[in-house]
Amino acid sequence: MSIKLLEHIRDELISSGAAANTPEFCQAWLGRSEGYIRVLRYNRIEPSVETLTVCAHKLGHYADSLRASDAQSHQQWVKRFDRLKDLCDQAIARQAEAVWRVPARMGV
Repeated sequence: MSIKLLEHIRDELISSGAAANTPEFCQAWLGRSEGYIRVLRYNRIEPSVETLTVCAHKLGHYADSLRASDAQSHQQWVKRFDRLKDLCDQAIARQAEAVWRVPARMGV
């Protein structure tokens, strides 16, 4: 699910002009190598919580930077960034819960 989330965020940011392409998205928005999503797909693994956190933090940073602006276009960016950040936060919460709900960690 999280790979699809990253692809969704990538597609939104590319279509809106906040990222030029996948390699730039991976480097600038995820703090990873330009082929990060390709590597995830090839190895059939999910992105790390750290990667999702970096993306969520950057989205939140830019939303907060634009929030005080009166420009309508800036407010549209704020809504988009906030919505994408919320999706990242939900994915982070799901992954965290999956870790602590493991029976061995619950003392069962």
